[in-house]
Amino acid sequence: MPKDIVDTEATLKLEGFSFRISPRVRGLRTGIHKSFHKGISPDFMEYKEYSQGDELRHIDWRLYGRLDRLYVKKFEDEVNLNWCVLIDKSGSMGYASKETSKFDYAIRLSATLAYLLLKQGDGVGVTDFSDGSVDVILPRSGTANLTPIVEKLKSLSPGGKGALKEAVLKTIERIKRDSVFVLISDFLMDFEPIEESIKLIRAAGKEAIAIHVLDPDEIDFNFDGSVEFEDMEEDIKVLVDTGGFRNIYRKRVEEFIQKLKFICHKNRSRYVLSPSNAPIKDVLIQISNK
Repeated sequence: MPKDIVDTEATLKLEGFSFRISPRVRGLRTGIHKSFHKGISPDFMEYKEYSQGDELRHIDWRLYGRLDRLYVKKFEDEVNLNWCVLIDKSGSMGYASKETSKFDYAIRLSATLAYLLLKQGDGVGVTDFSDGSVDVILPRSGTANLTPIVEKLKSLSPGGKGALKEAVLKTIERIKRDSVFVLISDFLMDFEPIEESIKLIRAAGKEAIAIHVLDPDEIDFNFDGSVEFEDMEEDIKVLVDTGGFRNIYRKRVEEFIQKLKFICHKNRSRYVLSPSNAPIKDVLIQISNK
């Protein structure tokens, strides 16, 4: 495992967890993601070693008697699920109040999630995006796929403006199978393209998970005195009296977060707030099942 980009502590802590699709997504089927075809007796295909979360009724006890290890039966309607991780690489993602920028955090989060998903047998792909630059790596299963994903993530750097809708459209065009889209961004853009993007994902029969990465300073606004702020995507500078502006700013950030939550909830999608100083495991546990 590439220890410099995959969070080893998170992978160890989440070893007993699995990442499942939501029952509200019609048509999605996978080995650990339960089938929605009730009353059907699918044909037996192969065995897999038992892991926490597998149904006990599928254990082959006779095989256990011979091998002294637990195996469960996989059936014809059990197929791997594709996960598409979309990473915002716009200029604003480069902000860092301390050592780790939002972008560095998003890269580490993406690599760790990819490792866990590949380990459970699902396919993982990556789309990185900013204005004028949208690159799609199609989902593939197998732990060997972690290497090209990690190498791709290491090659990225933040710059330009956000282009979420364009990235979602391009990814949907390339990926026809049932899948989950994980959007990792600071979402510092108008609400319209955010909601349109989630609606496009849902209309395509896919699930959306929005992971909202913000620097602690962007949430708490812990600045003192007069501070000059510079837009990281446009050539704009503003001098602000932080003491007189702090309460207004915090209120607007909370309104911003609540609006994003509402957009996700309205479109039957999940929202996860992820401060860039939060442990990776604490974020991923919110989209996993024990």
